[in-house]
Amino acid sequence: MKFTALLVLFFAALQSARALPEAELQRFINEAIKAGGGEVVIPPGVHLIERGLVVKDAKKLRIVGLDAENTVLQLPPVAYALAAGTTAAGATAIPVKSQRGFKPGMRLKIEADGEPDSFTKKPRPYHLAIVKAVEKEAIQLESPLKFPIPDGTLIRHEDAPNLIEIRGASEDVLIEKLTLDGGRVEGDPPIRGHTQLCAVLASGAYSYEKGPTGPKVKKLVISRCFIQNCHGRGIALYSVEGAEIDDCTIRDTADEAIDLDHFTVKAVATHNHIARSHVGVELNDATDCLVAGNEFLECSTGINLWRWCKLPGLNEGNLIVQNVFERTRGNAVQIATGTKGNTIAQNEITGSGKNGIILSGEAQRVKANKITGSGMKNTVIQEGKHDVSE
Repeated sequence: MKFTALLVLFFAALQSARALPEAELQRFINEAIKAGGGEVVIPPGVHLIERGLVVKDAKKLRIVGLDAENTVLQLPPVAYALAAGTTAAGATAIPVKSQRGFKPGMRLKIEADGEPDSFTKKPRPYHLAIVKAVEKEAIQLESPLKFPIPDGTLIRHEDAPNLIEIRGASEDVLIEKLTLDGGRVEGDPPIRGHTQLCAVLASGAYSYEKGPTGPKVKKLVISRCFIQNCHGRGIALYSVEGAEIDDCTIRDTADEAIDLDHFTVKAVATHNHIARSHVGVELNDATDCLVAGNEFLECSTGINLWRWCKLPGLNEGNLIVQNVFERTRGNAVQIATGTKGNTIAQNEITGSGKNGIILSGEAQRVKANKITGSGMKNTVIQEGKHDVSE
């Protein structure tokens, strides 16, 4: 490897017997990127990540722990508030019944209807404000609200971090043998962080209308990691090519455990153990991906394949094979409208709360799945013509 400063990082941490500051971790990552590649070894300990580690335009970079169970990168408890009563548009303060973690200058994401979205033409499910001051039972704002806030509305930090973000023309990045903890604790309100509060978010440049608009992140490998307690996704990939997610344990995520999202192609998710997550694996505008040999336990939905963007050739050629699903609360596998030519084969589905497999779209191939104990039906065809045999 070109980059040798990893030894300094490792031995400095051992000698000081302390968790490494986030800035120090980021500095060594930046130096490895600048050197054209290398390895950053993170020693055992709980390393608090408050701003998020950023990997941009990296080549041949390895971020690894010596001991997956005891090398922990952890987000702090999430900043949030719950609105007390209805707050009218034009108000300069939001009464709250509970709050944690807000500071002056923070941008608030208020999860109530806001301005129309340019893509959907519907109101966005949020609007923004900036904190001027924090009081025990109210948040003072820098400027008046543009939209009302209903009682009980969740308010959170618009710029909440992810543990690790991978962006730009990054290629050949490995993340291995780490515990990535999203900081979710008992008593937190239900938060679906989407592209915030994730363990790993990798994203190339894209737009809904045009598709990829810049280099994709390529050849990202996430292996032998423990990922837990995320308000957002465990692993989220946007406009990524040739990623591999293998032999990870992902549990207790409020959103998707693994998300293969807009314009992600040829991604592979194999031999992962996924438990108690909202969705085990989501494929949204993903093509030619492989989801194989994974275990799904007590997820709300096992695998969800669906379409958001309208560009042609998306949501096709995905393989969902040889996975094991146990006690999903909803459907084990659901394939939505606007998808075509995907294969669901040799999966074992036991005790799903709703259906084993539910099909829409066109020309899906469903072969040799073993489905028992479904709360509703083993296989349901909602629309389209498909090649189905058990």
